[in-house]
Amino acid sequence: MAYRIIGADFSDFIAKPAGNQPLADQDAISRFDYQTPKGDIRFKGQALSERLAIVEGTYRMHDEVTIAGKGETGLLEIQINLSDADIHFQDKAKVANVTPAQSANIAFLSADENEANILFRKDVVYHTFDIHLPATLLDRYAGESNMLDGFLARMHRDESCKLSAHHIGITPAIHNVIQDIRGCAFEGLTRRIFLESKAYELIALLYESAENRRDAYPLTPADQERIHVAAELIRQNVEQPLTIHQLAREVGINQTKLKMGFKAVFGNTVFGYLQDIRMHQAKRCLLDTRLSVQEIGMLVGYQSTSNFSAAFKKTFGYPPGKLRAPAAR
Repeated sequence: MAYRIIGADFSDFIAKPAGNQPLADQDAISRFDYQTPKGDIRFKGQALSERLAIVEGTYRMHDEVTIAGKGETGLLEIQINLSDADIHFQDKAKVANVTPAQSANIAFLSADENEANILFRKDVVYHTFDIHLPATLLDRYAGESNMLDGFLARMHRDESCKLSAHHIGITPAIHNVIQDIRGCAFEGLTRRIFLESKAYELIALLYESAENRRDAYPLTPADQERIHVAAELIRQNVEQPLTIHQLAREVGINQTKLKMGFKAVFGNTVFGYLQDIRMHQAKRCLLDTRLSVQEIGMLVGYQSTSNFSAAFKKTFGYPPGKLRAPAAR
């Protein structure tokens, strides 16, 4: 059985809110945790300024559930599906669409078409990460890119559209910016400036991925899912990385398809993806913990501190010790 939740009965669906935590206004953060007979929904919202906000959602349903949503105005947003599963939905015209797992795009939804029926499958955990942007934000770049100009022209005609006709895979750089946003410890104006700069960084990375997209290596939907699982295994095993052979065996794909498919989906080699994740994790540890350089090197999979320092310097242009006070090294 499947449920369809629309505006009139959404309050019945949200039968038992648990742990709703709107924080102080100056933090511009609100959290909502709804535990219901049909499933659990969690939201975290951060309003940075008028028409600029970060919205995260986590959904896990006990049955197949279709949620119908509708906005009252047009919307320009960065859309990111952080789930390991595709998100299926129907637009206003009842056309079936899918947002693949671990993919992103920049999308404009006109006021007339800002609605969709979204299907959440039973016992699947969905994670979404969206940044709502001012509708005129990208106008300042008009005339600098044929791809962007085409996107802006459709926006100005009030047509729903996306920056890239193809879904953009979540590269390590995109993943790392999302982690920076989630882990931001600044407060007040510093926090707002930092998060706004990260929103711009995401726009730049998504544009770069869309602009430099090469002809895709042919992958079936099942193969793409396996590639995404492989990426998750890499992120989970930074300290003791799996070999190409082990990754291929774990996800049930041959090594050639894994390597070629990884490059097609993420624009990076398997090792390059691992290195990007390692170095960003190391940098965060250097800034946010009191662990020594040697301990951090081991944490990200380096037995040799000199090898770790050399890799870090190659990535960032300076040695890891430069980020630490002398006593913490």
